[in-house]
Amino acid sequence: MDAADFLPLAARDLLILTVLADAPLHGYGIIKAVESRSRSGVLLDPANLYRVLRRMREQGWIREADDSDERRRTHAITPLGREVVRAEVERLERLLREARPALSRGGAG
Repeated sequence: MDAADFLPLAARDLLILTVLADAPLHGYGIIKAVESRSRSGVLLDPANLYRVLRRMREQGWIREADDSDERRRTHAITPLGREVVRAEVERLERLLREARPALSRGGAG
């Protein structure tokens, strides 16, 4: 499967993948990193987060990091996960480039 096949991503998924692109983290670390990074108000509750992480593992976007232990599972992004993030960022940048000219024309609103 190609990374573009997974697009568009939910904001929550994009933020989780981008914080994992910085460094492997455990669940609580992911929640705190997303909260501190998100100015758009994306909040994660633990029950939902673990469902999302399971789905991301099944899709091959993340894996359990080598330093995981029984009490704390640490998650790391995979090469496919990085490609998915890259494809989504490129998609969003294209969308913004296409939308910006309409704002500069200053039509009635």
